[in-house]
Amino acid sequence: MDRLENSLSVDQELSLRIFGDRVKQLNQEEALELLVQMHKQMLYKDNIYKELILNQEKDIVDMLFGATK
Repeated sequence: MDRLENSLSVDQELSLRIFGDRVKQLNQEEALELLVQMHKQMLYKDNIYKELILNQEKDIVDMLFGATK
């Protein structure tokens, strides 16, 4: 897991560099708004991951115990 947490693909590194360059051009108000919007998007992403994991666990339990959909 450490490898996944601490490494980015070449595409991701490029994206990060481009994003960093664009952020440097923002004024403080724009940067703060961007930060709030990014946090909101991260929360949405967390919700999606949780839902996917819960659905996957439910499917596994259904398969193990013979439940049908």
